[in-house]
Amino acid sequence: MPSDKYDWKAVLILFFLPFMGSYLTGCSFMEPARETAAMAAQPVPPLTLSAGDVLDVKFFYLPELDESQIVRPDGFMTLQLVGDIAVQGKTPAELHRELLKRYATHLKNPNLTIMVRRMNDSRVWVTGEVKRPGPVQMPGRMTVLEAVMDVGGSTRPTADMKNVLVVRQRDGRNYGCIVNLKDVLKGKEGESFFLQPRDVVYVPATFITKADDWIDQYLNKMVPQSRGVFLYPIGPGGAGQVGIDTTNR
Repeated sequence: MPSDKYDWKAVLILFFLPFMGSYLTGCSFMEPARETAAMAAQPVPPLTLSAGDVLDVKFFYLPELDESQIVRPDGFMTLQLVGDIAVQGKTPAELHRELLKRYATHLKNPNLTIMVRRMNDSRVWVTGEVKRPGPVQMPGRMTVLEAVMDVGGSTRPTADMKNVLVVRQRDGRNYGCIVNLKDVLKGKEGESFFLQPRDVVYVPATFITKADDWIDQYLNKMVPQSRGVFLYPIGPGGAGQVGIDTTNR
């Protein structure tokens, strides 16, 4: 459920976005927060190939030259007759034209096609207060809500579903917006926010959850507990006493 209003928690989240972006992409460029509706309306960038993609190269009349390749971490793949081919950053159409040119020196009228079997970058990452943080494959269009549900949903009732952060990585820069999932989870009507490949979805904790974590870490586990003995009278007229020692040993 998109929301164009930011509260103080959203401001705090966006303050830490440069650090999140640096960790995820090795880039420290951070742009200002975007309006949710404007970010949701952004067109999906053209499909380009990258390391980890699986490609099939098929020859119509020379099946012995057929190849199934995984693009290497250096962005290249190796094919018969032509050797190493730079793949990183090219569209399938651009790669097809280059292969036709390279094979023309070895074959008369080469006739081939390229099929993309798997896109390594067709994923989003979901982290924060969710049950199974990690990457989520995008076989097609996917909403923020679907991505969160794919990792098991939120971990606690106090996960802040009203201020879910979506970080978009494009052209070496990071920017984000806040998406409200709380209303739609209550059955209210609203627009869906569709993700794009390599988006990062962060489900924050509410202030109450953070306060509980802080108390547990810094008070209960670090501050020494004082000795406490409580005495209760027992017997006729309180003649006897029983003690309860609450000291943490």
